[in-house]
Amino acid sequence: MKKRTIINSKICFFISLIVIIVTVLSVWFYGIGKHRTVIENSFFSTSILSISFFLFLSIGLYNGVKLKDNLGKITDTINFEKLNFLKNFTPSEPFDLDEIEGVLFSIVLWLLASIFFGYILFVFSAVIWVTILTFGAMLYWVFYRALRLVFKNAAECNGNLMKSVMYGLGYTLVYNFWIYLVIAAVS
Repeated sequence: MKKRTIINSKICFFISLIVIIVTVLSVWFYGIGKHRTVIENSFFSTSILSISFFLFLSIGLYNGVKLKDNLGKITDTINFEKLNFLKNFTPSEPFDLDEIEGVLFSIVLWLLASIFFGYILFVFSAVIWVTILTFGAMLYWVFYRALRLVFKNAAECNGNLMKSVMYGLGYTLVYNFWIYLVIAAVS
C-alpha cells in the first residue's frame, strides 16, 4: 500500500481554473468554422469537464490523495454592514415653484440627482463585487466539500486501479449527470 499524498485545496482550485480555461478554449477552437447551437456547445463543454473531472478523481483515488484546506474562509473578509447605506433615507414631498426659481431648482435638483445616481452606481458596483465574491466562496465550499467526500475513499482505492476508476465514474455521474439533465430539459 502506497503512502497517501496530500494535495492543498489551493492546487485543486488552480487545477479547476486551468480546466475551465482549457474547456472554453477547446469549445471556442472546435466551434470555429462550424455552426453549432448553444445546446450542442453545452453538451460538448460539459463532456470535456466530465472527462477531466473523472480523470482527476480516478488518478487522485489511485494515488491515495488526501485534500487539505489551505485557502481559509473567504467570507470573513467581507463587511456586509457597509452595504446598508439606505437605512436612514426618507423621500421628501415635491413642491411647486414658479419660473426662475423653478428653473434654478431644476438645475440644482438635476445636479443632486446626478450625484445621487452616481453614488447609487458606485454602491451597486460594490454590491455586485460582494455578490461575486460570496458566490465564489460558496462554490469553493461546495467544491472543497465534494472533493473531500470523494477522497475519503482514497485510502481504500490506493493502488487499486479498478476500484479507483469505479469510484471516479460513480462520483462523476453523481456530480455531473444533473448538468446533462438541465441541458436536455432546456432544449
